[in-house]
Amino acid sequence: MEQSNVLAATGVAQGVDRRASSELEDFDALVRNEQRRVYRLFLVMFHDEDVADTLTQDCFVRVFENRQRFRGECSVRTWVLRIALNLARDYSRNRRSQFWRRLFQWSPEPEEVGEIADPGASPERALAAREQLATVWADMKNLSAQQRVVFSLRFVDDMSIEQIAAATCLRPGTVKSHLSRAIAAIRRRTKERQQP
Repeated sequence: MEQSNVLAATGVAQGVDRRASSELEDFDALVRNEQRRVYRLFLVMFHDEDVADTLTQDCFVRVFENRQRFRGECSVRTWVLRIALNLARDYSRNRRSQFWRRLFQWSPEPEEVGEIADPGASPERALAAREQLATVWADMKNLSAQQRVVFSLRFVDDMSIEQIAAATCLRPGTVKSHLSRAIAAIRRRTKERQQP
């Protein structure tokens, strides 16, 4: 009986490995499926379209180069997001270390942060949605890096608390805490703006 459970578990693990390896074999499909998610994550973190674009490309180069090392302990999406978060961490460290050298070369922020509007909406509603989105993105700049990541993964990518925890290597309770603080901060800023 115990041996059959082990065999069944092994079969499940092999099924996951096969599915994951097939996802990695069709690399073009993987890029198509995950590229926008990774790009949005970098854009939320750094508020710079060029940086987000460059880091997205770097992320998929790393995914391609390391695809043979994927062990199947998590989903391919989670693995890709971990690589993206590691790249973001490395980029932040390098950016901090180069701060004094680049102080006077800092580029201005992009005027537009992207559009997530319903293409069928009226021009007025689309404009209002863009304005709301720009306001939320502006408020996100005041959040900590962890809060921005968690907020983005939850509300932009619609990931569950467990998926976010797996992608960020945080405990689910820590994810909930970061998310709660981020939401409270954004709501507070919204209320402040609405008051005369």
